[in-house]
Amino acid sequence: MKRLTLLFALLAFSATAMAQDVDFITELPDNFSELDTLPRPRQYKSIHMVGVQYSYNISGVRTNPEFETGYLFTAKNVAVLYTYYHALWDEMFNFGIQAGAKLGEEGYTASKPGYGERCRIVEVPLISQFKIDFSSFRILANLGPYAGYRLSTDKQGGFDRFDQRFDYGAIGGVGLGIVFKPFELHIEGNYKFSLSSMYHTYKNSDLYWQFVYPSNIMISAGLFVHLW
Repeated sequence: MKRLTLLFALLAFSATAMAQDVDFITELPDNFSELDTLPRPRQYKSIHMVGVQYSYNISGVRTNPEFETGYLFTAKNVAVLYTYYHALWDEMFNFGIQAGAKLGEEGYTASKPGYGERCRIVEVPLISQFKIDFSSFRILANLGPYAGYRLSTDKQGGFDRFDQRFDYGAIGGVGLGIVFKPFELHIEGNYKFSLSSMYHTYKNSDLYWQFVYPSNIMISAGLFVHLW
């Protein structure tokens, strides 16, 4: 009888120990799953910059039907810009966005009576800036749209009802960035072309249309400071 009682006691103790082991093992998957889902450390740090850009513009127009026009050289062009560089999927640190406000001049010369003028303009660019970094330099490539408004003109009598003061188009170009943290110096060459004619199509005649689209070659230098 004692042997039978001892046997039952051993069986009961073994069952209790096995139950405790099972409970302990069943908790492990939850802990391991939490470890597996820990986020991977970020490889790249985003860059935020603000700066001032000065441009020298070679300004002209594209016309249809064509008439004789000349270039206008303007030096009063200043912009305040914000630039954000980021890594695509935290793998390719080659992309950026640039936006801001620009105050400047553009126009053209012409021998045709009633044409040729210099306009004071304000613009808001939204540029996608692709970059390649090496050492302390960046190779830059720009492409994006802009919207603008013509504030004033030197044309006698000012703007009339045939003038279109709102403007929009695209900007594209290349540049070189020199990094000396927390500053960067950008030297760029860009081409801006308008998709909005300066004048209503029936400015000179009700019988035929005429288009005058501004275009600019812009040589610029900008100084930027890293925010964080």
